[in-house]
Amino acid sequence: MAQRLPRARKSLGQNFLVSPGVVGRILDAVTAPPALPVFEIGPGTGALTVPLAGRGRPVVAFEIDAELAGRLTAELSGSPGAEVVNVDYREVDLDAEADRRGWAGYVLAGNIPYLLTGTILLGIPGLARCRRAVIMVQREVGERVLAPPGSRRCGILSVYLQAYLDVSRVMTVGAGSFRPRPKVDSVVLRFEPARRDGAPEDRGAFLALLKSSFSQRRKKLSNALAAAYGPEKAASLAGRSGVDMGRRPEELTLEEWFMLSRAAESRGR
Repeated sequence: MAQRLPRARKSLGQNFLVSPGVVGRILDAVTAPPALPVFEIGPGTGALTVPLAGRGRPVVAFEIDAELAGRLTAELSGSPGAEVVNVDYREVDLDAEADRRGWAGYVLAGNIPYLLTGTILLGIPGLARCRRAVIMVQREVGERVLAPPGSRRCGILSVYLQAYLDVSRVMTVGAGSFRPRPKVDSVVLRFEPARRDGAPEDRGAFLALLKSSFSQRRKKLSNALAAAYGPEKAASLAGRSGVDMGRRPEELTLEEWFMLSRAAESRGR
Protein backbone atom coordinates (compact mmCIF):
# COMPACT_ATOMS: atom_id res chain seq x y z
CA MET A 1 0.00 0.00 0.00
CA ALA A 2 1.40 3.38 -1.01
CA GLN A 3 2.45 5.67 1.80
CA ARG A 4 0.02 8.51 2.40
CA LEU A 5 1.61 11.84 1.62
CA PRO A 6 1.39 14.72 4.10
CA ARG A 7 -0.66 17.76 3.16
CA ALA A 8 1.42 20.08 0.98
CA ARG A 9 1.77 23.64 2.24
CA LYS A 10 1.20 26.07 -0.59
CA SER A 11 2.91 28.87 1.33
CA LEU A 12 6.16 26.87 1.19
CA GLY A 13 5.75 25.89 -2.46
CA GLN A 14 5.60 22.19 -1.60
CA ASN A 15 5.16 19.60 -4.35
CA PHE A 16 6.30 16.11 -3.41
CA LEU A 17 8.25 14.04 -5.92
CA VAL A 18 6.62 10.61 -6.30
CA SER A 19 8.18 9.16 -9.48
CA PRO A 20 10.71 6.38 -8.74
CA GLY A 21 12.18 6.76 -12.22
CA VAL A 22 12.88 10.45 -11.73
CA VAL A 23 14.30 9.82 -8.26
CA GLY A 24 16.66 7.21 -9.74
CA ARG A 25 17.98 9.60 -12.40
CA ILE A 26 18.56 12.35 -9.85
CA LEU A 27 20.21 9.90 -7.48
CA ASP A 28 22.63 8.81 -10.21
CA ALA A 29 23.54 12.44 -10.93
CA VAL A 30 24.08 13.23 -7.25
CA THR A 31 26.18 10.14 -6.50
CA ALA A 32 28.29 10.21 -9.67
CA PRO A 33 32.05 10.14 -9.04
CA PRO A 34 33.76 11.55 -7.14
CA ALA A 35 31.94 10.10 -4.13
CA LEU A 36 31.07 13.02 -1.86
CA PRO A 37 28.74 13.73 1.06
CA VAL A 38 25.52 15.56 0.26
CA PHE A 39 23.70 18.64 1.49
CA GLU A 40 20.03 18.56 0.46
CA ILE A 41 17.66 21.52 0.27
CA GLY A 42 14.03 20.84 1.14
CA PRO A 43 13.93 17.03 1.38
CA GLY A 44 10.16 16.99 1.92
CA THR A 45 9.09 13.37 2.34
CA GLY A 46 12.63 12.09 1.79
CA ALA A 47 12.19 10.80 -1.77
CA LEU A 48 15.90 11.44 -2.38
CA THR A 49 17.18 11.49 1.20
CA VAL A 50 16.15 7.95 2.09
CA PRO A 51 17.81 6.22 -0.90
CA LEU A 52 20.92 8.37 -0.44
CA ALA A 53 21.18 7.19 3.13
CA GLY A 54 20.51 3.65 1.91
CA ARG A 55 23.59 3.86 -0.28
CA GLY A 56 25.64 4.80 2.74
CA ARG A 57 26.17 8.35 1.51
CA PRO A 58 26.48 10.95 4.31
CA VAL A 59 23.59 13.37 3.85
CA VAL A 60 22.43 16.42 5.77
CA ALA A 61 18.98 17.66 4.73
CA PHE A 62 17.71 21.15 5.55
CA GLU A 63 13.91 21.26 5.93
CA ILE A 64 11.98 24.39 6.91
CA ASP A 65 8.76 22.49 7.67
CA ALA A 66 8.98 21.25 11.28
CA GLU A 67 6.41 18.48 10.74
CA LEU A 68 8.19 17.09 7.69
CA ALA A 69 11.57 17.38 9.42
CA GLY A 70 10.24 15.35 12.35
CA ARG A 71 8.74 12.65 10.16
CA LEU A 72 11.91 12.30 8.10
CA THR A 73 14.13 12.24 11.18
CA ALA A 74 12.10 9.31 12.51
CA GLU A 75 12.30 7.48 9.18
CA LEU A 76 16.08 7.91 9.07
CA SER A 77 16.64 6.88 12.68
CA GLY A 78 18.47 3.73 11.57
CA SER A 79 20.81 5.61 9.23
CA PRO A 80 23.74 7.01 11.27
CA GLY A 81 25.13 9.03 8.34
CA ALA A 82 21.87 10.93 7.75
CA GLU A 83 20.73 14.08 9.52
CA VAL A 84 17.70 16.33 9.14
CA VAL A 85 17.96 19.93 10.30
CA ASN A 86 14.79 21.97 10.79
CA VAL A 87 15.94 25.33 9.46
CA ASP A 88 15.38 27.83 6.66
CA TYR A 89 18.09 27.00 4.13
CA ARG A 90 18.72 30.70 3.54
CA GLU A 91 20.12 30.92 7.07
CA VAL A 92 22.69 28.16 6.47
CA ASP A 93 26.37 28.70 5.62
CA LEU A 94 27.08 25.48 3.73
CA ASP A 95 30.85 25.89 3.62
CA ALA A 96 30.92 26.46 7.38
CA GLU A 97 28.71 23.40 7.89
CA ALA A 98 31.05 21.34 5.70
CA ASP A 99 34.08 22.57 7.62
CA ARG A 100 32.43 21.69 10.92
CA ARG A 101 31.93 18.13 9.69
CA GLY A 102 35.40 17.81 8.19
CA TRP A 103 34.10 17.65 4.62
CA ALA A 104 36.62 18.93 2.07
CA GLY A 105 33.91 18.94 -0.59
CA TYR A 106 30.24 18.19 -1.03
CA VAL A 107 27.36 17.87 -3.48
CA LEU A 108 24.35 20.16 -3.17
CA ALA A 109 21.00 18.69 -4.19
CA GLY A 110 17.42 19.83 -4.07
CA ASN A 111 14.01 20.28 -5.60
CA ILE A 112 13.77 23.95 -4.71
CA PRO A 113 10.62 26.07 -4.32
CA TYR A 114 9.98 28.22 -7.38
CA LEU A 115 9.87 31.39 -5.27
CA LEU A 116 13.44 30.83 -4.05
CA THR A 117 14.97 29.67 -7.33
CA GLY A 118 16.90 32.84 -8.15
CA THR A 119 18.21 33.30 -4.61
CA ILE A 120 19.47 29.72 -4.34
CA LEU A 121 20.98 29.48 -7.84
CA LEU A 122 22.81 32.79 -7.57
CA GLY A 123 24.44 31.55 -4.37
CA ILE A 124 26.04 28.47 -5.95
CA PRO A 125 29.14 30.17 -7.48
CA GLY A 126 30.08 31.47 -4.03
CA LEU A 127 30.14 28.00 -2.42
CA ALA A 128 33.87 27.29 -2.22
CA ARG A 129 33.54 23.62 -1.23
CA CYS A 130 30.65 22.69 -3.50
CA ARG A 131 31.97 20.31 -6.16
CA ARG A 132 28.64 19.69 -7.86
CA ALA A 133 25.05 20.85 -7.53
CA VAL A 134 22.05 18.92 -8.87
CA ILE A 135 19.02 21.17 -8.67
CA MET A 136 15.45 20.84 -9.95
CA VAL A 137 13.84 24.08 -11.08
CA GLN A 138 10.83 25.23 -13.07
CA ARG A 139 11.40 24.31 -16.71
CA GLU A 140 11.11 27.88 -17.99
CA VAL A 141 13.78 29.02 -15.53
CA GLY A 142 15.98 26.08 -16.44
CA GLU A 143 15.80 26.93 -20.13
CA ARG A 144 16.91 30.48 -19.35
CA VAL A 145 19.80 29.24 -17.22
CA LEU A 146 20.94 26.99 -20.08
CA ALA A 147 20.66 29.72 -22.74
CA PRO A 148 24.15 30.75 -23.91
CA PRO A 149 25.09 34.41 -23.44
CA GLY A 150 24.48 36.20 -26.71
CA SER A 151 21.21 34.36 -27.36
CA ARG A 152 17.73 35.81 -27.12
CA ARG A 153 16.68 33.89 -23.97
CA CYS A 154 19.75 34.63 -21.87
CA GLY A 155 19.56 36.85 -18.83
CA ILE A 156 21.12 37.49 -15.44
CA LEU A 157 20.99 33.84 -14.35
CA SER A 158 22.52 32.44 -17.52
CA VAL A 159 25.35 35.00 -17.75
CA TYR A 160 26.24 34.97 -14.07
CA LEU A 161 26.06 31.20 -13.56
CA GLN A 162 27.86 30.33 -16.79
CA ALA A 163 30.65 32.75 -15.87
CA TYR A 164 31.66 30.43 -13.03
CA LEU A 165 30.01 27.07 -13.67
CA ASP A 166 29.52 24.40 -16.30
CA VAL A 167 25.75 23.96 -16.56
CA SER A 168 24.04 20.96 -18.15
CA ARG A 169 20.61 19.33 -18.27
CA VAL A 170 20.13 16.04 -16.45
CA MET A 171 16.48 15.55 -17.45
CA THR A 172 13.12 17.17 -17.95
CA VAL A 173 10.47 16.22 -15.38
CA GLY A 174 6.77 16.30 -16.17
CA ALA A 175 4.24 17.79 -13.78
CA GLY A 176 2.71 14.33 -13.27
CA SER A 177 5.80 13.26 -11.30
CA PHE A 178 4.62 15.34 -8.31
CA ARG A 179 1.80 15.38 -5.80
CA PRO A 180 0.11 17.75 -5.76
CA ARG A 181 0.62 18.24 -9.47
CA PRO A 182 2.16 21.66 -10.29
CA LYS A 183 0.99 23.71 -13.24
CA VAL A 184 4.35 23.53 -15.02
CA ASP A 185 7.04 21.01 -15.89
CA SER A 186 10.48 21.06 -14.26
CA VAL A 187 14.06 20.42 -15.30
CA VAL A 188 16.98 18.99 -13.35
CA LEU A 189 20.25 20.87 -13.88
CA ARG A 190 23.81 19.92 -13.01
CA PHE A 191 26.29 22.64 -12.02
CA GLU A 192 30.03 22.09 -11.68
CA PRO A 193 32.76 24.68 -10.96
CA ALA A 194 34.58 25.93 -14.05
CA ARG A 195 37.54 28.23 -14.58
CA ARG A 196 36.82 30.86 -17.22
CA ASP A 197 39.62 33.15 -18.37
CA GLY A 198 38.70 36.67 -17.40
CA ALA A 199 35.81 35.78 -15.10
CA PRO A 200 35.42 38.63 -12.57
CA GLU A 201 36.85 37.88 -9.14
CA ASP A 202 34.42 40.29 -7.49
CA ARG A 203 31.22 38.29 -8.00
CA GLY A 204 29.09 40.82 -6.15
CA ALA A 205 30.17 43.69 -8.39
CA PHE A 206 29.66 41.55 -11.49
CA LEU A 207 26.16 40.56 -10.40
CA ALA A 208 25.32 44.22 -9.71
CA LEU A 209 26.50 45.13 -13.21
CA LEU A 210 24.30 42.42 -14.73
CA LYS A 211 21.26 43.51 -12.74
CA SER A 212 21.72 47.11 -13.90
CA SER A 213 22.26 46.03 -17.50
CA PHE A 214 19.22 43.74 -17.65
CA SER A 215 16.95 46.10 -15.73
CA GLN A 216 15.66 47.39 -19.06
CA ARG A 217 16.39 44.47 -21.36
CA ARG A 218 14.28 45.82 -24.23
CA LYS A 219 16.50 48.89 -24.40
CA LYS A 220 20.04 49.28 -25.67
CA LEU A 221 22.76 48.56 -23.15
CA SER A 222 23.88 52.19 -23.29
CA ASN A 223 20.43 53.35 -22.18
CA ALA A 224 20.16 50.78 -19.40
CA LEU A 225 23.57 51.67 -17.98
CA ALA A 226 22.93 55.40 -18.36
CA ALA A 227 19.76 54.99 -16.31
CA ALA A 228 21.67 53.04 -13.65
CA TYR A 229 24.96 54.95 -13.49
CA GLY A 230 24.40 58.19 -15.38
CA PRO A 231 25.34 59.08 -18.99
CA GLU A 232 28.94 60.00 -18.18
CA LYS A 233 29.86 56.71 -16.51
CA ALA A 234 28.02 54.71 -19.17
CA ALA A 235 30.01 56.46 -21.90
CA SER A 236 33.22 55.85 -19.97
CA LEU A 237 32.44 52.14 -19.72
CA ALA A 238 31.84 51.98 -23.46
CA GLY A 239 35.19 53.58 -24.21
CA ARG A 240 37.18 51.52 -21.72
CA SER A 241 35.64 48.16 -22.53
CA GLY A 242 35.45 48.38 -26.31
CA VAL A 243 32.01 46.79 -26.13
CA ASP A 244 29.37 48.01 -28.59
CA MET A 245 26.76 49.51 -26.29
CA GLY A 246 24.26 49.95 -29.09
CA ARG A 247 23.09 46.37 -28.61
CA ARG A 248 20.68 44.88 -26.11
CA PRO A 249 22.19 43.16 -23.08
CA GLU A 250 21.13 39.68 -24.20
CA GLU A 251 23.28 40.09 -27.33
CA LEU A 252 26.59 40.29 -25.48
CA THR A 253 28.83 37.24 -25.32
CA LEU A 254 30.34 36.02 -22.04
CA GLU A 255 33.74 37.42 -23.06
CA GLU A 256 32.17 40.84 -23.69
CA TRP A 257 30.58 40.80 -20.24
CA PHE A 258 34.02 40.11 -18.79
CA MET A 259 35.43 43.06 -20.77
CA LEU A 260 32.68 45.33 -19.49
CA SER A 261 33.26 44.15 -15.93
CA ARG A 262 37.01 44.83 -16.16
CA ALA A 263 36.26 48.34 -17.42
CA ALA A 264 33.90 48.97 -14.50
CA GLU A 265 36.47 47.67 -12.00
CA SER A 266 39.33 49.76 -13.43
CA ARG A 267 37.21 52.89 -13.34
CA GLY A 268 36.36 52.25 -9.70
CA ARG A 269 40.02 52.12 -8.60
